[in-house]
Order: sequence, then structure tokens, then C-alpha cells
Amino acid sequence: MSEIYVALDLEATGMDPERDEIIEIAAIKFRDDRVLDRWETLVRPRATVPLSITSLTGLTMRHLRQAPPFSAVASRLREFVRNHPIVGQSPEFDLQMLAAAGLALQNPVYDTFQLATILLPDLPAYSLASIAARLGISVNQQHRAMADVETTMAVFLGLRDLLLEYDPETLRRLADYARTAGLPVARLFDEVYRELTGQGAGGLADLLAERLRAALPGVSHAPEVVFLLQRDRPERLEPTGRARPIDLARLRAWYGQDGPLARSFPAYEARSQQVQMAEAVAETLNRGGQLLVEAGTGTGKSLAYLLPAVLHAVERGETVVISTNTIALQDQLFNKDLPLLRRALEEAARSDSELATAAAFRATVLKGRNNYLCLRRWFLRQREPARSPAEALLYAKITAWLPQTNTGDRAELHLSPDEQAVWAQLAEEEGACVPGRCVFHRRNQCFLFRARAEAEAAHIVIVNHALLLSDMLADNRVLPPYRHLIIDEAHNLEDEATAQLGFRLTQEQVRDIFRRSLSLDSLGRFSGVLGELWQALADVPARRARDLAQDLHARIEGLLPTGERGIQQVERLFTQLGDFAQRYQVDQGSYERQVRLTAAVRHDPAWDLVEEAAENVAIELRGLLGALSWTLTRLGDLAGDELPSQDDLVTELDLLVRVGHELHDRLVETVAAPSPERVYWLSLNPSTGQVALNMAPLDVSGPLREHLFSRCDSVVLTSATLTIEGSFGYIRERLGLPEARELLVPSPFDYASSTLLCVAEDLPEPGEPGYQRQLNEVLVPLLRATRGRAMVLFTSHSALQSTYRAIKRPLESAGILVLGQRIDGSPRQLVERLKSRPETVVLGTNSVWEGVDIPGEALSVLVIAKLPFSVPTDPVFAARSEQFADPFQEYAVPQAVLRLKQGFGRLIRSRTDYGVCVVLDRRILSRRYGRTFLRSLPDCRLEVTTVAELPSKASEWLHRRQETFLATSPAGEEA
Repeated sequence: MSEIYVALDLEATGMDPERDEIIEIAAIKFRDDRVLDRWETLVRPRATVPLSITSLTGLTMRHLRQAPPFSAVASRLREFVRNHPIVGQSPEFDLQMLAAAGLALQNPVYDTFQLATILLPDLPAYSLASIAARLGISVNQQHRAMADVETTMAVFLGLRDLLLEYDPETLRRLADYARTAGLPVARLFDEVYRELTGQGAGGLADLLAERLRAALPGVSHAPEVVFLLQRDRPERLEPTGRARPIDLARLRAWYGQDGPLARSFPAYEARSQQVQMAEAVAETLNRGGQLLVEAGTGTGKSLAYLLPAVLHAVERGETVVISTNTIALQDQLFNKDLPLLRRALEEAARSDSELATAAAFRATVLKGRNNYLCLRRWFLRQREPARSPAEALLYAKITAWLPQTNTGDRAELHLSPDEQAVWAQLAEEEGACVPGRCVFHRRNQCFLFRARAEAEAAHIVIVNHALLLSDMLADNRVLPPYRHLIIDEAHNLEDEATAQLGFRLTQEQVRDIFRRSLSLDSLGRFSGVLGELWQALADVPARRARDLAQDLHARIEGLLPTGERGIQQVERLFTQLGDFAQRYQVDQGSYERQVRLTAAVRHDPAWDLVEEAAENVAIELRGLLGALSWTLTRLGDLAGDELPSQDDLVTELDLLVRVGHELHDRLVETVAAPSPERVYWLSLNPSTGQVALNMAPLDVSGPLREHLFSRCDSVVLTSATLTIEGSFGYIRERLGLPEARELLVPSPFDYASSTLLCVAEDLPEPGEPGYQRQLNEVLVPLLRATRGRAMVLFTSHSALQSTYRAIKRPLESAGILVLGQRIDGSPRQLVERLKSRPETVVLGTNSVWEGVDIPGEALSVLVIAKLPFSVPTDPVFAARSEQFADPFQEYAVPQAVLRLKQGFGRLIRSRTDYGVCVVLDRRILSRRYGRTFLRSLPDCRLEVTTVAELPSKASEWLHRRQETFLATSPAGEEA
């Protein structure tokens, strides 16, 4: 490597180049791993340094007052950098800050973040520290310019070394894709390519590639040949013929303080609640039936069902499916809990030989088909150049990732929203594959079918609710056969079933049918499936194939106007829908404007224009589908040797026919023939202008009962939040489980001693004048008194933003950092900052109400700004409410109670945690239904207080609890 590089980093007072200022700059000039020169300086800003920046960098005005202004150091930086390539971690921000300050650098720029997303797939995060850790580089300090520059240089050299492991052909492709994507890193790929070929490394690889291209027309790249080799298929799980029930006495012993689990799980604690749940799960697996289990926080519910599930599955040779709502829980089960359980069973097998078989259990995670790369589609797309920067960057990532991946799972890639859209064109798609025609499937290389084969061989198959329900809708053709089901995070099942049993229809979906079927390319030639099929048929020497090609050509000539009219009518329809949505100004507290399509709304004269436009689209769709179906029928009349060799075209044609009919029927139903058992609405995204037609079922309990639960011998549904005032009645009705047995397992945590529930009785109720202002005024003294250590939960982002603006300056002037969701980062980023600096307040909404785990003192105060009732105008909520005699008490309150319980569960995460939960919605006291909320929470200490007393009550409680808990041993991780 002869090139000289300059690693560059700076610190600033914020992220806005127009408003914020540079406070520190550092640069290192290097060649290979040899440092040629260093340069760094502090920079004096005109304004003060915000607390959020001081908390990250440690820099204050005391450090910066004597530093030179940027104008005094700009020329020195330009001289240091000269024309050398600049290396940085997401350096675009640094360069924008420099340009705003008056120094515009035009050097080539190599972004280590972007390079790592290509070369290091499946990193959980791509921060500089995360990339360094993967490369084995130690990081001593972060968020100081010189320390970050040193790490950036080491990371860049490590990433460059990874490039040396690729063959020259792959590097050549990476360079081409990077150029198309407009990435300066293309120059780096070229440089390494020349380095390898100059050493003679490319000769053999290039020769191999040429021979492969000659011998295998479908292969254009030497490394692709690996996907044409035959792979072994795992043997399916077969019934053992044994049916011995799980021994409950032995099961209890395994969970004991001296049992095998205690010897394998770090800081394991024997919990009677966990044993109680495990026995109930085992009994359900033994004798069948349905079981509802609410397991309070700290029960260790995952281990309570995993051990019985493994023992049952291995004994009988039967698959147990475990479904979760979140990826986080999937990862916990597969990557943490099951490996520890295997170790415990292996340990126990030393003294109990019967457990040796159980210790050899097989487990896998199975995802929906669109998560997996389709090799057939991928290699077909390689015949054409990338058509956009997003497409080129995705192609670069896949090219570098494909030799490494065993799963083909997109979760291993870091994809932008634009790249996600391109991925959909490369992923597996329902109906887009005929396995018998696919060479990758025949050789067991297809990622999707390999994943399904592993699932067929597994005792434990972990899925998410979406895939579980997709399997239900596909008559169990997605998952391997199973008769035993465990659903964790079951409180989310109704919402996911609503999504899976409904649909969303967009302009892009309908327009895509016309374009994929037939269009003209830039040279005026036929393209799309029909155009390509006509060309393929014309190349077949058989007489009947050529006759069909001639007939198809005539059809295509007549169909082109249909396609053009169809696209125009689609655009007209969705313009009409957008105009219609604008007529209804509905504030729903969401990012979309949603108009429920009730009978009254459909009587609006403007809806007649929508119906007319929809009928015109339907007419053109029927004409297109008629031509597609005619072509498919004529192809069926041809013999094998008369068919074109491009099997993928026939498969795509069949898919278009089925998808086209589905879109046609959905359009007609939504606009002109609604079902009384469904709810329909129109949505408009104000920021993108996207309009969509939506449908959801009014009730999901029937389909769940008939098509999911009744097919299983045993079903266990569990969550920390299933009951209202100790009753499972609401969840039974919503999910269709009238005969399920019940078990309510309380938390092992001592809430009465650890948790204070404070309710301010003198605040206005939400919706009353002055509520938002007084809410903001309450939070400042409260959070000053507790020194942050807090999370404030909101039900709308607008309320969050209002509070953020009101409390940020007064709290940060007191040294307490204020961070807002979607303002200062993602929930994960905000949680990490709270953990690392407890004198912080995190404001969150929606996703932060559940799934956030912050044990210890970092989260000692939880504020519920408002009881989490659903927005009354939400179309699904409004339509379902109409099914109840007393919709508020029977539907709105239970929903809100379960959500409040989820939010409350963020506070106490271990046996030694303590804290204060503050509810700033006095309806929990003043309204009759408030008792339902209070009785549904754990039995903690309740204080009804005034706004003025709230800060002292909270701080005194925390101080006393700290003294009480100081002597206790630290809590271990929940098993």
C-alpha cells in the first residue's frame, strides 16, 4: 500500500452544521500502519457547550476559552490534509461542519462505516467501537477527536486487510458497484485489485472464471460455482414412538438451587414461581389442552417453558414451535437461553444418562420467506447493470456477504430503507418459485428451503407471530408439521393477527403489475414478462413454440395500450383517493391521516369519483389478466422440448396472474363491495404523499380458534401482561380461548418494599386547559430532585416534543441530560446513554413502553404522562368499539390497562432494583375506572400527593431505598 491517507475526526456542539460549532479537531497522516504525522487542536466556539456534548466528550468552556477560533486553525488543517484521501467514521458530518465553518475539502473520502456495512455483515451495530471490537482493536476512549482518529485509522487498516481475502473478480465487481453507487471507496477496491493482480493472485482465478463461464452458461463469476454443488439435507425429525410424560418431581429438582440449571446459569436463583409455571407447562404438554400463564417480571418464564418443551420434544420426536413478537426475545432464546440450557443438560447427563439424549436437542430459528435471498433472482439480476445508487450499494453488500453467509438472511446485512425496497426484488416471494425447476433447490442450496429443512429436523423451532400466522393462513405449508405450540409475548398476538389477516393496497403495488407484465425499454423493445417470454419462444426451433410466439406478439401489440391506460388509471385513482383524504381533517395522533370508510363516508358525493376511477382500473386489470391467463394456458399446451429454457419467466407469469387477481379483488372489495365483518380505511402519509387502502378484520378470535389453536394438541400462551384485576376474561375473549386453563404467577420481587407509586391529585386531567403546561412544570423539579435516572413515557410524539422543548434547558442547566426518542436517537441508543450516564432523562413513546430492560439505579424513576388509551378515531379501534354494549369499560379500559402494565414493568427488573413510578394523570384517582388500573398493578406502596410534594416524596423514597438495598448482593441475570 503506497497511498498516504489522513484519518480525520472532530467534535462539535451539536449535529446541525448551520447552527452548531466545531470544538475539537484531530488528524493522523499514515501509510500502511506507519504514522507519518499527527495534528490536533481545541477550537473556541462562540456559544457555550451543551450538557449533552459535555456528557459525551468531557469538554467544557473551561477547556475551550483559551483555544483558538476556527479561523485561526483552518489553514493549518488544509495544509495537513492536502489532497490525500480522507478516512473517517461517517465523515460526511465532519466535512459539512468544516464547510459551514469556511473550509470546503474536496478530497476523496473513505467512510469506515460504509465500508464496514459491506465487509462486516451481521454486526448488531456499526458504531466505531463496535467495528473495532469485531476487528480485535481495543478502544481506550471515545468521543475525543484524537482517540477516535487513532481508532479510525486502525479500523480502516483492518477493513483493508479484509479486502485482501477476496478474489480479484469479486473486487472488480465491488469497485463497479461502488462507482455506480457514487462511493469514493470504489478507488480503494481498485487499488486492492491492482495490488492482488500485480502479485499474480488474479491469474488462476481469472482462468477458472473463464472456464466456468464456458462450461456453465448460468455462472458468470467463479465463486458462484459453490452454489451449484450438491449439499446434504438434514434428516427430518421422526417420532420416537415413546410417549412417557415429563416427570414433574424430577422437573422440580432440576430448577432447585442445587440442580443442574443452577450450575450452568450465571447467578441463578431458585424461584418457586418459575417452578410453578414449569410444572403447568409440563402438565399441558403431557395431557394436552390450552394454558394461559401470566408470569410476573422476574419469574424467568422463558426457562420455565424451554426445559419442558425440550424434554417433551426429544422424548417423543415431535416439534415444539415457540413464537415471539420481538426479534430481541428470539435472539435471547436462541443465542443465550438455549445454549445455557444445553450446557445444563450436558452437565446433568454425567449423573443421569437418560438426559444425554435431551442434551442433543436440535433448535433453529425460522423466518418469513422475504427474509431470505433468492439465489435464482440474484444471479438473474447479475446479467443487468445496477439501475440506481441504492441498488448498486445493495449489490455490493450482497457480493461481499454471499461467500460468508450460511443463512442468506437479510438480518445479517445493514440495509437502508431504499436498499430494503431493492431487497424485495431479490428475496423469496410467495409463488415466485417452482422448486422442481430451480437448480438451487434441487441441490439444496436455496436458503429458504435449507432453513425449512433445518426446521423439519429440529425439536425446537423459534418463529415470530407474523410467520406463525402466515403459516396458519397458508394451511400449515410454511412451518414443519407441529402439534405443540408455545406463544410468548402473547399480549401482542391480537394486533399481529389483525395485521396478518388484513391488507394494505398502494399505488405502487397496482402499477407494478402492469409494468412487470409488459412495457417498452429505452430502445422501444418489448420488456416485462410477456416481452421476454415472446423473445424466448421465438428462439425455440419447435413449430408450435414459434406459432405461439407469433400469436403472443399480436396479443402484445394490442395489450400495450391497455398497460399504458392501466398505469394512467391507477395514478388517477390514487390522486382521487388523496384528494378524498384531504377532505377529512382527523387528528389521530399518528403520522398518517386515516379516514375510516364507513357507510356515511361512502355516501359523500366525492366517493362516486373514487368508485368510477377504481372501476376503470379494474377493467384494465381484467384485460391484462385475461392476456396473462391466455398465455399461461397456451404454454401448458406445449410439450417439454417446446418450452423456452427460462423457467423463471413461466414462474413469474404464474405469480403475476395470482397476484393480479388478488389485487383486483381487494380493490373491488375495498371501494365498492365492503364486507360487514371487516373495517376499511384510507390512509395518507403527509410527508411522502403515499396513499393506501387498508382492511382489517373486526374479530380475530374465530380464525385463531379454528385455524391455529384447534389444530394443536397443546397450546401455552404466556406474557407478563395478560390479566385485568387478576382476570384472564378479556384476553380469553379477544383470542378465542374459552376453555383454556389459567395460571397467574406473581412476580418474585417485593414491590411493597421496593416501589413507590405516586399519583399527583391536583393536576388538570388530560384534555383540560393547562394540562400540558403543568405537566412540563411538574417534571422539572421532580427530575431535578431525583437527579434524572428517569424515563418519561408518552402516548403521542407531539406531547413528547412539547415536553422536550420545555424541560431541556432548565434540566440541563442543572447538569441533567434530556434525550428524546426520534430527536436524539433510537430507543436503543437512548437506553445505552442512560445506562452509561444515569443523570439523564429519556422521553419515549410507543416502542419504549415495552421491551426496554434497564436494571439497576440508572432507571429509578418512571413517569407515566397519561393513561395509555387508544386514539378513539383509530379506524380499527373505533370499529371494534361498536361491537360492545359498553365499549369504554369492556374494550378501551382493558386495552389501556395491559399497556400500562407493560410500561410499569420497565421500572423493576431485578430483585435489588427499587424506584418510583409517577402517574401524572389523575383520572386514575378521580374516575371510577381508575381502580381497575391500580388493582391490576403489582402490590406496591401508593402515595396520593400534590404537585408541590412530589419531588420530595420521590427523592426521600429513593434515598431510603438506597440505604436499605446497599447491603444486598447484586441481582443476577434473569434465567
